[in-house]
Amino acid sequence: MTIKNSVAIAWCDNGMVDGKFMQGITDVMLKSGVKFASTLRSQGNQIARQRQTVIDYWYDKTDHEWLLWVDSDVVISPDTFRLLWDNKDADKRPLVSGVYFTTDNPEEPLMVPMPTVFSFVNDGDGGFGLSRIHPLPENKLIKADAAGFGFILMHRSVVEKVRAVAPDGQVFMEMGRGTKFIGEDIFFFALCDKAEVPLYCHTGATAPHMKRFSFDEHYYKAFFGKPKEEPKSKLITPDKKIITPR
Repeated sequence: MTIKNSVAIAWCDNGMVDGKFMQGITDVMLKSGVKFASTLRSQGNQIARQRQTVIDYWYDKTDHEWLLWVDSDVVISPDTFRLLWDNKDADKRPLVSGVYFTTDNPEEPLMVPMPTVFSFVNDGDGGFGLSRIHPLPENKLIKADAAGFGFILMHRSVVEKVRAVAPDGQVFMEMGRGTKFIGEDIFFFALCDKAEVPLYCHTGATAPHMKRFSFDEHYYKAFFGKPKEEPKSKLITPDKKIITPR
C-alpha cells in the first residue's frame, strides 16, 4: 500500500560526489519541512542502467509515493525543492522539474549556459529533435516535453504508464543511429509523451550545476571587455538537435 505523500530521494554516482551536492541534499532533508522516507543510490558508470535500477527498486520494493531525482553534481536547496513539492499533483502534475544549465559547447573556452528544458520538434527527417526552452519565463510553472533528470519530482503512477509503452519495461535507454544520439533522460520523456504523462517545469527552481571550465582570459573578458574570437574545439559530437549534455 502506498504511503500518502511519502518521498524518497535518489541519485546515481560513480563513487564520488561534489561536496556542494551533498550539502544541498542534507539541507533539503533537514530544513525543507518535508520528511523524507528513504535515500536511494546507485553507483556505477552506466547511467541508463543506474537509473533503471533506481526506478525499479523504488516502484517494486518500496511504498513511497514520490521520488526526487537529483544528479550528483546538481545543488538543490530547501526553497527550490519546495517549489517542486508545493506544485506537484498526482493526477495533473505527476512530473515536476526544476531548472539547471548545461551547454552545447562543452569543449570551448567559454561555455554558453542553456536551460536543460526542452520541447520536442520535427527534426526534418521524420523523427523528433529537441529545442531548448529559451529564454525561460521567470518564476513560472510551465509545460515542457522533456528535461534533464538532474532535478525531477516524480509520482509513482508515472512508472506503470511508461512501462506499458516501453520496450520490455526498459524506461531508460541510450540510443544512437548515425550521427544522432538520444540520452536516457530524453528516451524516458519520449515514453512519457507516448503514454500522455505530462511534464511541468518551475522556472523559479533553479539549481547550480557543478561543471569544470577554464578560468581564462575568455571568462575574464566576458566580464570586463570584448573577448577575442574563441578557438574552436576539435571535439566531434553527434547532432546537437537531439543530444542532451549533462
